[in-house]
Amino acid sequence: MCLPLDQTSLLCWLHTQVRVLEAWREELAMQADMDLSQIQRLEQHYQWLTGEIAVLEGEARQAA
Repeated sequence: MCLPLDQTSLLCWLHTQVRVLEAWREELAMQADMDLSQIQRLEQHYQWLTGEIAVLEGEARQAA
């Protein structure tokens, strides 16, 4: 199901997802038997998401 979201709501939700990824990354890093490949995949996703947020925020600033 897709719900129409305004740009502000979308960015707020995406920033929440970044905080979840940060918490997950910290939790994984503290584990004695951490899986390095899992941390690398998580970091890749984090970098991708923060990059997409930067693009959306740039578009929002230009539109304002």
